[in-house]
Amino acid sequence: MNPDETEALRQEYLADMGKDLDPKGVQPGSYGCHEALHMASFLMEAVDGHLMEHPAVTLNPEWFALAAQAHDALFALYQAIGAAHLHAQD
Repeated sequence: MNPDETEALRQEYLADMGKDLDPKGVQPGSYGCHEALHMASFLMEAVDGHLMEHPAVTLNPEWFALAAQAHDALFALYQAIGAAHLHAQD
């Protein structure tokens, strides 16, 4: 997905949320932000423990590399959310 497609998808998701979206409830420092942080961690662990360690994936270098990329992306997301969340709590 290129950057324009990524932004278009983000805008579509925001439009779908509509009036149900409460930005204050998900800003860094909020419970909603903590929930996103937790999900990034949970999914990162799932990719590691259930995909990267799965024999079918481990035996296939291409699949393993893709799973490792997913893990790295989730780790970067976890770090970015965590930094903003902790900074907001200072």
